[in-house]
Amino acid sequence: MRRKPKRREVLAGMGAASTLALAGCTGGDSSSSTTIELGLLMGITGGLEELGPPIRGGAETVPGLINDADNDWEVDTAFEDTETSPESGINGAQALVDSGYPMFVGALASDVSLPVARDVTLEEGVIQMTPASTAVEYSTLDEDIDGNLLWRTTPSDAFQGTVAAQIARNDIGANSVSTIARDDAYGRGLAEQFVQSFTDDGGTVQERLLIDPTQDSYTSQLQQALSGNPDMLYIVGFPEEGQVIFRDFYQEFDQPNLPILVPDGLQSATLPVNSGQDVETFSNVRGTGPGISDDVASGLDAYQQQVDQDGIFVREAYDAAAVLCLAYAAADGDDPNAIRAEISGVAAPGGETVTAENLVEGVEMAGNGDEIEYRGVSRPIEFDENGDVATPVYEYFRWTTDENGDPALESLRTITG
Repeated sequence: MRRKPKRREVLAGMGAASTLALAGCTGGDSSSSTTIELGLLMGITGGLEELGPPIRGGAETVPGLINDADNDWEVDTAFEDTETSPESGINGAQALVDSGYPMFVGALASDVSLPVARDVTLEEGVIQMTPASTAVEYSTLDEDIDGNLLWRTTPSDAFQGTVAAQIARNDIGANSVSTIARDDAYGRGLAEQFVQSFTDDGGTVQERLLIDPTQDSYTSQLQQALSGNPDMLYIVGFPEEGQVIFRDFYQEFDQPNLPILVPDGLQSATLPVNSGQDVETFSNVRGTGPGISDDVASGLDAYQQQVDQDGIFVREAYDAAAVLCLAYAAADGDDPNAIRAEISGVAAPGGETVTAENLVEGVEMAGNGDEIEYRGVSRPIEFDENGDVATPVYEYFRWTTDENGDPALESLRTITG
C-alpha cells in the first residue's frame, strides 16, 4: 500500500534497498494541488553502496519534515535504486515517469545521470536534479531546450579539476603526476580537467590510465603509473575500486610517503579501513570534495537535528529535495514546465529567507505566491544559466581519527569559486 512517509519512519528505514520504498497516500497521479510529487532515483547498491544510503536519507528528510508538520502540504514520494548502473537507472527513471512523477532527485553517479538524462528526462520533459553527478557534460545536455530540465546542487568537475591541480602544484609541490581514473564519464571527465589545469600551470603528466572499476587487482596499472617516479598520483574512482587500488598500493609498492590526491568519489572516512590500512598509513593521502560555505550557518543547527547521518553529498541531496518541493509549491501544480520556471526563483537572492529551520513554512509561503529565497545547507543554492550552482565550494581534506578513535575526515581549508 502506498502511503505518506513520516520523518521518523524515513530515518528508521533508510537502510532498506527496496524499489518504491516510500510513496504517498495517493500515488504519483495525485490530483491534489497541495500534494507535492517527488521521485528519488539513487544508487544504494553497486559501486555507491557505501555512499548512497546516507545521500538517500538526506533527500528523504525533506518530505518527512513536510509530512510530519501541521500544514496543508504533503509530499508523495517514490524511490528507485539505480544499482549504480546506467541500465537500471534508465529503467528506474522511466518507472518514476510512468507513475506520474514530474520531477526527481538523482541520479548519483555521472555515468548513470547522463544516460538517464538523454533517454528519459529530455525525452519525457520531466525535471532531473542531481545532488552528486559532477561531470562537466551534464551542464549542456539540455542547452537546445527552452528552459532547463537538468539541474544540480553539487559543483561541476570543471571547478574540482582546477582546484585539485592547484593543490597538487601549490600545496603538495608536485611537478609531475600520473593519473588513474575509472573509465566512465566521471573518471574520464575529471581526470581530463585535472590534466588540463595541471599542465597549464607548468606541470608534467607522465601516465594517464583508465581502469575497469570491476577488476580484482590494479597492481599492473599502479606499476605503470609509478614507472617514471612521478611526484604524485591522482586517483579518480569510487570506494568499491578505490579500496582495491589502495590495498595494492600499500601491499605491493614501498612508497608510503608518495603524495596521493583523490576527489569526492573517494571521500569516505572508512576508505583506509576498507583498504586494510589504518589511518596513520593514509597520512600521504589528501582529497577534495564539496565544501560547506560560510553563508549557510543559519540553517545548519536545524539540519543537523533533522538528518540521521551526514556525509558527502547528503547536504546536496537535502538541498535538491528542498528546492524541488519549494518550486512545486510555487508552481501550484505538477506541470514540469511550470515547476522548472520556479526553480531559479525560489533560490535566488531576495524575498523571505528560507532555511532548514523554517522549510515547512517556506513551502507554505511559496504556495501562497510569496517571494522566497532558499539558502541551502551545503552552499547558497543560486543557479546559473546551465542549472549549475553559481558559487561552487570545495574543501581540501585529509584522513584522521575522531575522539573515539574511529576514522574521520578533517577539512584543511575551503576553496570558493
